[in-house]
Amino acid sequence: MKKGVTMSVVLISVVVMMLIITAATVVGKTSIDTANYEEFKSSLSRVSDNVNEYYIKNKTLPVKNEVIATNSLEESFRLELDRKGDLNEKLFVVDMSKISDSSITIGRGNVSSKDVFLVSETSQNIYYLKGYKFKNVIAYGVL
Repeated sequence: MKKGVTMSVVLISVVVMMLIITAATVVGKTSIDTANYEEFKSSLSRVSDNVNEYYIKNKTLPVKNEVIATNSLEESFRLELDRKGDLNEKLFVVDMSKISDSSITIGRGNVSSKDVFLVSETSQNIYYLKGYKFKNVIAYGVL
């Protein structure tokens, strides 16, 4: 009688390990994507809070002298603006140097890179020009 491990036992063990690794990778990626989306929503919320706070203190919005024309925006962005009633409103670029929260890492770029926050003049809704893709949907503001 021969002693040892048969090739079929080794093969089954390798297949089971590969299935476990694949499942863990999928769960891990989903968790990371969800955490990044939650961070995006948190950043939007914090910018909104800071914009409102600045407006209350200074009676003006913390914006640069840049107005974004809505007709130059992507269709998905315009749809979100329309859904929130901001399609015909002026959208200003938020001046992040006037925002006191240094932990917000996005929105500190320029319009050409789309790494800016926008604020609606009337509703003061906050949008992120670049957007954030999560589960095949691009979010520009808090859904």
